[in-house]
Amino acid sequence: MAKRNVVIGDRDIELLLALDRCPLTPSQLRKLSDSFPQPFSEEHTLRRRLRLIADAGFIVSWPYAVASDGRSPRYYRLTRDGFKLLHGMDVALPSRRQFQALAPGHHHHTQSLADFLVHTIVTAHQHDVSVQHVAPENSIRLEASGFVLYPDLAFQVVTPDGRTFHFIVELDNGTERVRSTRDVESIERKLRGYDAHQSRFSANDPDRYLVLFITTRGSQRLQHMLDLAGNVMTNPQRTVFVGTDLKSWIHGDPFKEALLIDHRGLKRSLIPPDALLRSKFCRSSRTTPDLRKSDAGLLAPATVRC
Repeated sequence: MAKRNVVIGDRDIELLLALDRCPLTPSQLRKLSDSFPQPFSEEHTLRRRLRLIADAGFIVSWPYAVASDGRSPRYYRLTRDGFKLLHGMDVALPSRRQFQALAPGHHHHTQSLADFLVHTIVTAHQHDVSVQHVAPENSIRLEASGFVLYPDLAFQVVTPDGRTFHFIVELDNGTERVRSTRDVESIERKLRGYDAHQSRFSANDPDRYLVLFITTRGSQRLQHMLDLAGNVMTNPQRTVFVGTDLKSWIHGDPFKEALLIDHRGLKRSLIPPDALLRSKFCRSSRTTPDLRKSDAGLLAPATVRC
């Protein structure tokens, strides 16, 4: 079928950028669009736009092997032309796998990871903080002490005053062994690998990151994983690993609520509360200037560094 000529606007670019991060369904994209400058108020409007962009050859879709509301939702991915539209004609293309249909056994993992990312970005937007530099699944490689790691996801949270927080995500569907030093995909090897990699950073190093273990199989397995983390860490006084279950994450506010727990049983939100308060202060200072008297008795706007 011949490709259809379509004028690509700013909102279309937002959709393509979203799909560059991970495969997404129309319902996930509709929710994510709440963080766009121009959100889609209706899902059927977004679906029509997706069909036009697909007819132009920039995206393609396949059905998930996961039923939802009595039918299988379709997930969208970029085509090679869509990738080049975003990144330029001369950019090196990623592996062919990024433009192909997902293996059926990977559907639940990818859909869950997308739910996590969408909720994180939209909730961050509500608090006037941004999620930036999202590294899709298996797009980065970490090496330390003989361990090789390919995170499910990596991203940064940036506040209006420039504070940056780094995160790596491991989404657990309960298919990997928890304890095994030989199994390449075991949770124990991941814990030891990330701990070795984190040992390169000092306590105040701005490149330090937290590893978020998000489980879809309940809190008991998560507690088992965190208990193991406390046993294998070279310095159990550090905070390297935190976790929660996916249901709690997407039904809560990770920026305001203490949804995450570490190996010591300490609970925390995604970023420190003072960072969120600072973000709100910066936002209010931009919309409602704080006026105060200067030494000369005249009203002058307060200086706020954000």
